[in-house]
Amino acid sequence: MIKINLLGDDSVQDSTGILWAGGYAAGLVLFLVTCFFLNSSINASIAENTERESVLQAQLVELQKKTKEVRDLEKKRKELSSKLAVIARLKKNKIGPVRVMDDLNISIPERSWLTDVKETNGAFSIRGFALDNQTIAEFMRSLDSSDYFVNVDLVETKQATKLGAKIKQFVLQAQVNYAGKILLAEDDKKDSKKKG
Repeated sequence: MIKINLLGDDSVQDSTGILWAGGYAAGLVLFLVTCFFLNSSINASIAENTERESVLQAQLVELQKKTKEVRDLEKKRKELSSKLAVIARLKKNKIGPVRVMDDLNISIPERSWLTDVKETNGAFSIRGFALDNQTIAEFMRSLDSSDYFVNVDLVETKQATKLGAKIKQFVLQAQVNYAGKILLAEDDKKDSKKKG
């Protein structure tokens, strides 16, 4: 039997276009897979960061509460310290006037007597009589060595006559601190710390 090829020779088909189409399709698939993985990775990162942000926000809110509590406690501590200082000062000042008058009484020399004692805003004015200037000087030294009197100053002295005797009339001024020199020393320490 004889075969006749009516179609002619087998023609060679060009497969380059198919390769290009396959390469394009493979590249497209690879691109889409890469985009999918990048998108998944970015979404996972965003989810993780969002979760971390919410945790940090919760921690921040908690820290703000604690900070506010600490500030409130610090404020209350300062108020309490201030109140305790006022109470301590009041306790010291409570016995101060008695001690001031006692020191004044102890400081008066034998050959002198007082006629008037006035106190205005911590300034004492003392009027009296003494037999001589030395007695007045002794009285001033004694007052100056007191824990309660500072800046003792002779304002006036003049000759006076009482019952036919010549005596000295005097006026002294002094600053009084009812809490005593102990409190003055504490105040000086506070002032030096503020300056330093």
